[in-house]
Amino acid sequence: MNEAQTKESAWDVEERELRGAALPEGSIILGGRYRLIRLLHERPRVHLYLARRLSGRRERIQYSEEPEPLVAVRELLLGGLSARERMQIERAAYEEFASFTLLASPRLPEAGDRLRVEGDRHYLVQQLIGLRQARELEVMTLADLLLADGHWPAWLDLEIALSWSIQLARLVARLHRLGCVLGDLDPATVLIDAEGRAPWSPTLLVSWPPPPVFWQATVGTPQLAVEHYRQLFPLPAPSAANPFVAPEVFSGQCDERSDVYSLGALLYLLCTHYAPITATHRQLAEILDCEEMGAEVPDPLEPLPVPEGLALVPPHLLNVHLPLAIEDILLRALALDPEQRYPSAFALVEELEALDLRRLGILRYRPGILARCLSKLSAFLRRCIGADGLV
Repeated sequence: MNEAQTKESAWDVEERELRGAALPEGSIILGGRYRLIRLLHERPRVHLYLARRLSGRRERIQYSEEPEPLVAVRELLLGGLSARERMQIERAAYEEFASFTLLASPRLPEAGDRLRVEGDRHYLVQQLIGLRQARELEVMTLADLLLADGHWPAWLDLEIALSWSIQLARLVARLHRLGCVLGDLDPATVLIDAEGRAPWSPTLLVSWPPPPVFWQATVGTPQLAVEHYRQLFPLPAPSAANPFVAPEVFSGQCDERSDVYSLGALLYLLCTHYAPITATHRQLAEILDCEEMGAEVPDPLEPLPVPEGLALVPPHLLNVHLPLAIEDILLRALALDPEQRYPSAFALVEELEALDLRRLGILRYRPGILARCLSKLSAFLRRCIGADGLV
């Protein structure tokens, strides 16, 4: 019985490895170099963690009270793959790492980036902030800042929201040029600092496999590279409660316009302080509308009846100061029909950059001396009591 239980346990471990189980919080990886703080994002064969680089020699792991340099760790799971497939993935990951198109902010340090392998796990370690910044900044994800406690930071005004949206849309557009469509863009994969003063904020963390453009050396044509990429790294199954996922992703369809929807949902959140109604609820609202309408032809001058709580709330109802030009951009990016959205993330960038903020009456919030002192005092007290903004 014990032997059978042991064999079953080993089988379970192997199955978890093949399915891609994430490592638990606090795990020490790569010979004691890094301690995982939190799992930020996961998709088939890919995990994204926040971690700290540990000080001291490998054989003596030191846990200092001083904050260690922060890193993002992308993990590729290679268990169960053939030797040829492993070689292709490792070669593509190296080409991605060596390329200048790797999607870190150009203002982040580059010296700390590393490629490592540990068993069947392939790691890309991206240094985010150094030791000095770790003492001065409270670094967190966009989800932590906006979705955790419901408290909206006073400095995050509409001008900063538009600036952040443009920067994120540019990063996504660069990804699209590499042949990589996310389909699951998430605030948890966007790194910012708690006061919005870091020059690299926001940064899109590497939460995707090596893009198809880096597979061509071992696979052949671009079309074959895309097919092989999607076969080994299929799209994740999204949660129906995720408000940042486009409706077509739930049926397994995904292209650049799906990421335009996700960017529109992030901009909606930044502009209104609320996440949009989920795509599944909005689709249900349309279905119920059709059933209520029956065969009757509606009066084009009368608004269609919409089930309460299921339709997308017009942004100006949540933010009365939101200019109509920005609302039009939001509604087009969040169209349920992909044909009605912007055709690409770059087209969305162009539309946002064309906005004249002064003409629209958008003024930059500038905190006074008291507000800045209170913010610094709050950050100092959190460090004194040992609170880690990332845990």
